[in-house]
Amino acid sequence: MSTPTAGRNHTNAPESPRRTRNDPRRETTPRRLAEAARVVFERDGFYNARLSDISAEAKVASGTLYNYYRSKHDLLHEVMKDVSAELTTLAPDHVSAQFDPASSIEDVNRAYIEAFQRNVHVLRAVYQARDDDERLKAQWHEVAEHFQGRLTRAISRWQAAGLAYPDMDPRHTAHALTLMVERMVMAWSYEGVDYDPETLIDTINKIWQRSLGVPMHGTPAAPSTHT
Repeated sequence: MSTPTAGRNHTNAPESPRRTRNDPRRETTPRRLAEAARVVFERDGFYNARLSDISAEAKVASGTLYNYYRSKHDLLHEVMKDVSAELTTLAPDHVSAQFDPASSIEDVNRAYIEAFQRNVHVLRAVYQARDDDERLKAQWHEVAEHFQGRLTRAISRWQAAGLAYPDMDPRHTAHALTLMVERMVMAWSYEGVDYDPETLIDTINKIWQRSLGVPMHGTPAAPSTHT
């Protein structure tokens, strides 16, 4: 009698392990690649970073990277998710800020500038690459719009409470002040302008407070009209 055909494909050779949907490597490898990408982007910038260097930093085969990310832009987009989350969760709005705008301005500006410095090299890579990738451009704008929106709402509250000049358009004023901060921090971080950190923060705070007419510590409230 002949051997049943159902058994002809079985051998005694051990089977190679197969990854399942619940294989932990499927969860950890993308994260390892993103962490390695951050190291390489911070060290080399966007243009000089190489996918082979990222694979080596993550200690994975070069082909493995392409199972998860197609390009440097994809990896930078993933890295920027954490940076964007950090920046946009700084100093959330709170009711007490309405009655102490000077302290609110000081807290938010310090938190933003210190967070920018912690992530300065990633943000520089995003700045280099954002014009070629709509996702990176959107992430950059998300951070800017977060702070502009926060300040717009704060100015409106302070005006309603009689704590800021009433004739300043909240949105335009917020954009002008936040873009000033962004530009100064970029000049300090990327262009080698020598600013003392504490003097920079103190100066920015005073410009904001005096531009808005909010009461500074130990000073009276703003006048009812901007003169």
